Amino acid sequence: MLRKNMKLIKHNKINKYRIKIKNVKIHKHSKKNFKKQKSIFKKIILILIFLFSYYYFMEYNLKQILIEVDISRANFHGHGPIQLQKAISKVLPYETRHCKFIPANGIYITNLPKKINYFYLSYPQISEKDFNESLINNMAKNLLLGPSFAPSNMKKFPNHRLWPERRFREVLESIKAFVVHSIRIRDFMASKSNNNDLINKFIILRPCTYVMPKDIKPFNERNIDIILFEKYADSYHGNQGVQLFNLLKSTNKTIQIIRYGYFRKNHLLSLANNSKFVIYFSFYDTGAIALKEIQNYGVITFSHQKEFVISNDTSYYIPELEDSDITMAFKKIMNIINDIISRNNPDSKEIAFINQNINKCERSLDDICDGIRKQ
Repeated sequence: MLRKNMKLIKHNKINKYRIKIKNVKIHKHSKKNFKKQKSIFKKIILILIFLFSYYYFMEYNLKQILIEVDISRANFHGHGPIQLQKAISKVLPYETRHCKFIPANGIYITNLPKKINYFYLSYPQISEKDFNESLINNMAKNLLLGPSFAPSNMKKFPNHRLWPERRFREVLESIKAFVVHSIRIRDFMASKSNNNDLINKFIILRPCTYVMPKDIKPFNERNIDIILFEKYADSYHGNQGVQLFNLLKSTNKTIQIIRYGYFRKNHLLSLANNSKFVIYFSFYDTGAIALKEIQNYGVITFSHQKEFVISNDTSYYIPELEDSDITMAFKKIMNIINDIISRNNPDSKEIAFINQNINKCERSLDDICDGIRKQ
């Protein structure tokens, strides 16, 4: 019996030893598998890093469009087109995923650097001789021109005494794009080119301003109810303006008329911060910089141009202003005004914040970038 027990103990010890050896082997094997898996994981990470780096290089470098922007008149005093150039100059250089905008103190279209893809001249002073040379050198296709290149006068366009208007269709066909501020101007000028296919040669750039005020007067502390902003190229719309003004005067509201070309900027901004609403009654636009400055003070807008309607909370589209139904336009505007006031006094600071976010020049440059990429 004792011998039998001794054998059993010995057998158990051997089995324990075998199990121990087996466990050691399993541990070593799992350790090897772990190292192998770790190595595979490292390789996957390296591949992902490589792919990400390659994607970044391709997207942000090789495909990025380089655009040189003329700011040679940014320090001048003057009307809308110069104010636009001044405003854009304050955000340059500006870079997005797809485009990079670089400032240039003058662009000579007969000697364009090869490394730049396109050249934007918002206020181009190009001679016919230089344009002809750019055609010969195959450089015109790199140009973005406008909004002040043409027309000189909407009513008289095309003026055949001015070479850009006399040769407008040829210019439009030759350059990369013509920059305008509104759909209305685009459609008008495209119709004058007698070729509907050329409508794709236009880029619509929203007007922008560097006026970004912080000191916004509360709505209920403003003394002027409505600004009527007028800009005409003909007597017909001028007569409509008189009709609209008389209708507004018949109300108990305080009305202030502002006529294009007859105000100083400081006075305009002072009026804006003291006004609740603005009716933008303009039919002759290469831009709407003054409207953007007014909007940025938290003034609620009424316009017959859809592109100047920023959001449902800050601006309203009134097509009747352009449809010659001034009485209907007046009634519609007054109903909206009375409804806004009856609900609650609007938050002028919030309205200014929304408007300023949309009217900043970075968004205008985004419009150019998107326009180039869509062509």
